[in-house]
Amino acid sequence: MRRFFCLLAVLMAAVISLGDFTPAVAQEIFVDPSISIPNDFIFTVDIAIDCAGLAVKGVEVVLAFDSSLLHLDAITPGPWYTGTGLDYFFFDHSDVDPAGTIHFASSILDGTNDQSLTIAVCHFTAYGFGSTPVTFQDVDVRGFDNMDLGFGHSTGDLIQIDPAVPATATTFGGVKVLFR
Repeated sequence: MRRFFCLLAVLMAAVISLGDFTPAVAQEIFVDPSISIPNDFIFTVDIAIDCAGLAVKGVEVVLAFDSSLLHLDAITPGPWYTGTGLDYFFFDHSDVDPAGTIHFASSILDGTNDQSLTIAVCHFTAYGFGSTPVTFQDVDVRGFDNMDLGFGHSTGDLIQIDPAVPATATTFGGVKVLFR
């Protein structure tokens, strides 16, 4: 019995010493992949959700990027919505928000979803070479009862515009012919 009370005292002391401890958030919204290097000047970047088993009803996300390097052409719903067979609402704020903003609001109308998939596909056109961070400004994820589910978001996301130059496969004999 004495050991039980000693163990209890040690556990209580540990809990008290962790007073400012904030547990890690398992559920998050993230750019997928976190570093995107497209092969062309017209490309897409996915925004994905990891629900960690939570039933999600609606999502609103705002991100920022360098509008002198990229133009956001459109945002379309991903398979998190289109693959469920459930009715959904998806609004792309591209027409009303300032340049350099990715902003969409969405909801599943007749249920919830707890899958981890792509929720939005951002369609871009690049103006030239360079890189821009993609920074989350706001993430609001709601459950069935419209309560905030406390989702986190990724950090350090980047789009690197450096399209590859196509190379043709050539045999050694083909190379020799070029230099004769």
